[in-house]
Amino acid sequence: MAGTDPRTAFVLAGGGFKGAFELGALDHLVNTLGILPDVITSASAGSILGLVLSQARTPAECSARLSDARDDLLAMTRTDLVFGEQAWLTELDQTTAADAIRRLITERTTPELPGGNPDPDAPSEPRPEGHRWQQACDRWSEMAAVARQLPAATRAHKERGRPGTSVLNLDPFEAAIRGRTGSGIAVVHPELVDRPGLDLRMAVTAVKARETHYVCGDGTLVGPDARTPVPDATDATGFDVIDGAIASSSVPGVFPPRLLGADTYVDGGCLQNIPLAAAVTLAPDRIFTVIAVPVSEPHRSASLWAAQELGFLSTQVENLATPLPAGTTNTVIEPTLEVVGSFEVHPGLMLIDIDYGRMRAEEALADLDDGARRIITEVSDTITLERDRAWHLEQTCIEDGSATPARVTALRDLKRSVCSAVRARVALGYPEPPGARMWFEGYELHSGTLPEGLPESFDEPDTDPAG
Repeated sequence: MAGTDPRTAFVLAGGGFKGAFELGALDHLVNTLGILPDVITSASAGSILGLVLSQARTPAECSARLSDARDDLLAMTRTDLVFGEQAWLTELDQTTAADAIRRLITERTTPELPGGNPDPDAPSEPRPEGHRWQQACDRWSEMAAVARQLPAATRAHKERGRPGTSVLNLDPFEAAIRGRTGSGIAVVHPELVDRPGLDLRMAVTAVKARETHYVCGDGTLVGPDARTPVPDATDATGFDVIDGAIASSSVPGVFPPRLLGADTYVDGGCLQNIPLAAAVTLAPDRIFTVIAVPVSEPHRSASLWAAQELGFLSTQVENLATPLPAGTTNTVIEPTLEVVGSFEVHPGLMLIDIDYGRMRAEEALADLDDGARRIITEVSDTITLERDRAWHLEQTCIEDGSATPARVTALRDLKRSVCSAVRARVALGYPEPPGARMWFEGYELHSGTLPEGLPESFDEPDTDPAG
């Protein structure tokens, strides 16, 4: 923070609930390495996380705020605490169109599980070449078909003076962080954000100006250079830093735009999903860029296909190409797997993604050659993927109320794979991740009850991962 050497910037990218990965990475930076930010630049979901962290100035405060952010993220899996429905969608309640729209936003953003369905009892289905790509096209074609069902009057609906059509709003979340509800989501205090010692820039996309602006910690707006005040930005709308975070997260078509001063704003990720340029402008000595959505597409999932079509993937590549001043370093911490969808809200998957972010941050900051980095990346991906597959198989058992011998055997194999990968990571010189034993001896977190037929725990491995 203020007075530290070197001057440090955290760049927090957008990605919806994929921000769980970023939270894990920040936990390693702050709580393990003691690295604190002097600058935070952020977009979309990264702005929500950055807003919470920007209330802190000391190591103890940063640790407490990250704990708040973790609790917030898990509380937000109750979608009623975060999302409200726009009036026009409520008016269409119990119609095919309304049901399809809700399903497209939640279920249809779920990433496809690499390797297919882990359930050995599932009927086999033909998997023609290119089926993932076709599935993605089908899903987003479905969205277009749903949109065509909406009457013109509904499409033109305007709510609360905010132009444009949207499906949901962030009103419940805003009410929670402003302290208007007892939802369990931590209150944000703008006066703490505004204290000296940290420069905050949350990216927002100006609809009229067609450029990126940034909301600062004091609630003011600055232009694309992240420094120059935006003219006519302080009118009677009376916005503050919380309004800025909501605007930064207002995905077009999903959430309504937000009026800040003389312009209307949408998600900052439209142009600056990785606001590295803003961080560079604020002259840090070192930058840690934490990304939630894979920059290099690992496979053609529906959510990544949509991100590509909307321009977010190419935007990320362009954002990362920002030149650095001489002497400035940028450490990029990014996933190569998708664990959760942008609007997917399963607590167990969130925790897996948090652990993934923590491991990936540990690897990104290690002094490794390219060969060793590829190996350790493959190991952490294996741990994460096998835990992800185990979660889905456990969830299938819960939903069916059945744990057949074949399913127990498949789960045991997945747990052994996780254990082997954890051992491999330890053998490469990394400490055993916190809580790793439960990854292969116990079960992932679920909201339902495990059915009879599953063992209380899985066999303890023959050898200790630490030795």
